[in-house]
Amino acid sequence: MSAHVSEGWSLHDIPALVLENAALRVTMLPQLGGHVVELVDKALDRNLLWSNPRTQPRRAPYGANFDDWWSGGWDEIFPTGDRADLHGELLPYMGELWSVPWTAEVGATGDRAWIAAVGLGTMAPARLERTLEVHGDEPVLRAHYRLTNLDVRPLPFLWGIHPAFAVTPAHRIDLPGHEMLVGVSSGPSMGEVGTAYEWPDQPDLTAPTGSRDARLVRPASDAVFGGHWATDLPEGWLALTDTSSGRGVAISFDRAVFPHAWLWQVYGGWRGHHHLCLEPWTSHPMQLEAAQAAGRARSLQPGESLETGVAFVLYSGLDAVRTVRDQGDGFTVR
Repeated sequence: MSAHVSEGWSLHDIPALVLENAALRVTMLPQLGGHVVELVDKALDRNLLWSNPRTQPRRAPYGANFDDWWSGGWDEIFPTGDRADLHGELLPYMGELWSVPWTAEVGATGDRAWIAAVGLGTMAPARLERTLEVHGDEPVLRAHYRLTNLDVRPLPFLWGIHPAFAVTPAHRIDLPGHEMLVGVSSGPSMGEVGTAYEWPDQPDLTAPTGSRDARLVRPASDAVFGGHWATDLPEGWLALTDTSSGRGVAISFDRAVFPHAWLWQVYGGWRGHHHLCLEPWTSHPMQLEAAQAAGRARSLQPGESLETGVAFVLYSGLDAVRTVRDQGDGFTVR
């Protein structure tokens, strides 16, 4: 099967668009904030994205608590993560775009197929355009973004790409950075909030050695969770490998746009779930005013746009990743 896109599908009575080739399949729900519910590795016939077993995709009212409506999958977080003030109004937790309907169009030509979608902010006068695209039978999902400030004033913002992956204790995390910062922790075994450590040796006061290998996904029976920042990425990539199959997914992105990454590690201790979010972010921390105070928030001038690309690259034959390279005409994962 070459690159193909189709309309006319639905999931839980919500219109769905399906983009696929011989290597992967993507299912997107435009009316749910451009939500991507599936990224299927066809070689395994497995959805790499985590699906909440107790919460199906459904329309949320604006301003709802993201966590209470979250069905898993992949969302865009903008213009803040935690609640924040923007021009005297309170932005919702995890921002605006995930809970507003997007518009979308599909297209195909030659060996390319795509879904072009647009989401508009409510309080934040902004437009996010995201085109998901596959080429031939290449095992790569490309996302091209264009973020535009529609205001007459400068627009401060944070932006995070928020994919949640299904994991087992056989999964391994790799990233190119070294300096990590504990942002959220369920207890001593996931680090003390505010402390820094050198990847992958995360301090763990409950371990005999006093540390643990943070690359290794923990079982749900550990009943812990933590959110850790990679604060010094020298290259723009993150990788997750299923060592039992030798297959995995790497996220490749422009480090100039996304210099940080958030690892939301849920190993049974948050609402009984087991999943991992590997998230490129423009800034940290994820509360807008705090990032502004730290000098790390981004800003767009009136009418200004920011364009960038992100790729989800499927790979095989590896039990660890040392590097991900965009060669221009394809990606190399080693």
